[in-house]
Amino acid sequence: MKTASAYILYNPLSLALFMDEVGGSLSQRKDGLTNTFDPDRSLFPLLLRPRLMIQDPDGIITPGDHTSDLIDCRWYIGSDDKGERITAETSGFQIGAYGELTVSRNVQPSTPLNLYFTCAFVDPRTKKPYRKTYLVTLTSVIGYELALQIEINAAKKMAVSPYLTNTQRTITATFRNGSEEIADENATYQWDVLDNGEWRAIDEEDLFYVSGQSTRELTIDRAYIDKEFLRVVASPKAYPEKSVSAHTKIYRWYGQWDEREVITRGKFIRPDTTEIEVRCLVDTPKGEVISPEKYFDITHIFTTNEKGAAQTVIGYGESVVVPATIVGKDPNVIPVFGCEVRERTALRACTINGQVVTVNGQIMTMSIPNE
Repeated sequence: MKTASAYILYNPLSLALFMDEVGGSLSQRKDGLTNTFDPDRSLFPLLLRPRLMIQDPDGIITPGDHTSDLIDCRWYIGSDDKGERITAETSGFQIGAYGELTVSRNVQPSTPLNLYFTCAFVDPRTKKPYRKTYLVTLTSVIGYELALQIEINAAKKMAVSPYLTNTQRTITATFRNGSEEIADENATYQWDVLDNGEWRAIDEEDLFYVSGQSTRELTIDRAYIDKEFLRVVASPKAYPEKSVSAHTKIYRWYGQWDEREVITRGKFIRPDTTEIEVRCLVDTPKGEVISPEKYFDITHIFTTNEKGAAQTVIGYGESVVVPATIVGKDPNVIPVFGCEVRERTALRACTINGQVVTVNGQIMTMSIPNE
C-alpha cells in the first residue's frame, strides 16, 4: 500500500510575560538623615508576581491568563541566568508558587540590584516548550530636605548667682530638621568653650565640666565659672559636613548688695569691758546674706576719729573679736570700726610655678577676691 502523510500545523502562540508589583515598587527612597527606607521592605515586603498572557490564533487554547501553567520558574541575582540563583536559603527572598518572589531586602542607593526571571510554558497542542525571561532592577534614591536648627534651654546670656546651693546645671540641646526632632542615634554633638578667642572641645581639664560631652545634655558646675562662652555644634551623622550651633554666655553675677559694719558686743565700753566684737552684714534686695564669708572677702579695719589716724587690719571673715584695750582710755578719741568687702571669684585651680596642685588625685581649688 502506498501512503501519503498529512501534517498538523498550528499557528504560533502569542505569549506575553508581565511582572506585577504587589505591595510596593521597584524603587525606594532612603532618608539621608535617619537612614530609613520608604517603603522599608523588611517591614513591608515587595511581591513580584509573574503573569503570562496567551493568545491562540487558532482558538484552541483559551485566551487570557495562563500563569498557573508556568513551569521551571527560576530567579537569579544578576542580569542573566549566570548569576546567583535564588533559593529558599537566600537571605532577603522567599519563593512562592508559579514564580512569585517576595523581596524583603532593602537596596542601597549606590548598589542597584538586578533580578532575572526565567520560566517555561508547554504548548498543550504541540508539547513544545516556550521559554520566557524578565529582568527587573531594584533601585533606591537618597533623598533629604535639610532645614536644620538647634536650640538650648539656656539664654544667650545667663547670669550665675554665687549664692546657689545647687551649683550643677544641665544644658539640653534640641536638634531638629524642620519640625521633626532628630533622634540621638542619627546625630552627633560637640560642646565647645571659647578659649583665647578660639573654640575648642570641652574636656576633663575644664573644672566646670561634669559630664555630657558628645551628647545632647551637658552638665556643668557653675561654682567654677566666672565667665565662659559655651556652644554646642550638632550634625546629622549622614551629613557630618552640615552643622548648626547654639551658644550661651555664662557669667558670675552678684547683683545688688551693700555691706554694714555693726558692733555686736562692746558698743559701750566700760572699765570692765574686756572684748569688742564686730560683725559685717551684707544685704541684698532679697534680704541679708547668711554666712557672707562664703561669698565675699571681708576685711575688718580699726581706726579713730582723729585726723590722720592710721587704719589697722584687725581680722577677716564675718566677725572679729578684739581686746577692748585697742580703743585706749581717752573718751575724746572715738574708736571707729569698718569693713572692706569684695566679691570673690569662682573656684579656680591652685598652681605652684604654673603647675596645678592635686591632693589624692583631686585638683585643689580656691576662690580669691576680685580685683
